[in-house]
Amino acid sequence: MPVHLLHGDSFLVPKRLDELVVAAGASDVLEANRHRLVGSQAKPGELLSMCNALPFMDDYRLVIVEGLLGTAESQGRGRRRGSSGDSGVAGVWKPLGDAIPLMPATTILIFTDGPLGANNSLLRMLKPVAEVEELSAPAGEGLARWVKSTAEAKGTSISPAAIRSITDLVGNDLWTLNQELEKLALYSSGREIQEADVGEMVSQVREASIFAAVDAMVDGRPTIALKLLHQLKEDGREAPYIIGMVERQLRLLALARDAIDRGIPQSELKGRLGTSSDFVVRKTAEQARRHSMPEITWRYNRLLETDLAIKRGRLEPDLALELLVGDEVFQR
Repeated sequence: MPVHLLHGDSFLVPKRLDELVVAAGASDVLEANRHRLVGSQAKPGELLSMCNALPFMDDYRLVIVEGLLGTAESQGRGRRRGSSGDSGVAGVWKPLGDAIPLMPATTILIFTDGPLGANNSLLRMLKPVAEVEELSAPAGEGLARWVKSTAEAKGTSISPAAIRSITDLVGNDLWTLNQELEKLALYSSGREIQEADVGEMVSQVREASIFAAVDAMVDGRPTIALKLLHQLKEDGREAPYIIGMVERQLRLLALARDAIDRGIPQSELKGRLGTSSDFVVRKTAEQARRHSMPEITWRYNRLLETDLAIKRGRLEPDLALELLVGDEVFQR
């Protein structure tokens, strides 16, 4: 069986994984032949031992490795990928690349990961010996088509105005869009979902919009951030509240980044972040993987400077917020 590598959007990757497992006929393999490893904790010898073992009283052995390639990502977005840190990781895992062509045909090995840089050393190592699928969240017209088809799959339809409204609020967070479309399908009771329906459900969508705005700010997308912030202000959110949300998110990012660096699995992040929300944990972990601890600390200090300038009356809150969004520090 071929080795598969799925990476990209956290909604699309698990769905594709389920499809692959079913297509390979491995959805009902015995528990003894089913293995799931966390990449940051996996060891080459352990993985190779699993992959080279013949299945016990079954046709296949299914081995899923989560997040291994992410360990080879550079810690800073501005740094060149494929640095000495990356090559060190690739060196540790080189026996895996050599062993894959020799693995039993009964082994189904699937790697899953988030977004990866083109120069990721483990990605380069696995490309010649694995079927690689990059699954990115759609944008623009592609996102509109995704919303339309997802609504139809839930037994309803949605107007173009409603599509624009919900994507403006949520962005291309497919998990949240899927959940909100589920609610809207129930709310509309079979009729076409209208823009007014999205407005009625805004209390549920608003928090997702705040996270989308924070994402855009921290990821250095000022145009999108400003658009979302204007929407938040129209919904009654004041600048001090929005700044507080950004501050909270940066604090959570620092906690999540520390946990990732320590190899702590995502399943344990709820307690560390002090939240019971799967949405908050998932979004924060995804974002933390894209930023180093020094970057997060730098942004947090810049935010505190802005907050202090507002409290001392040196800056008007709305102006301070817009300056902060456009600050080059938040665009690094």
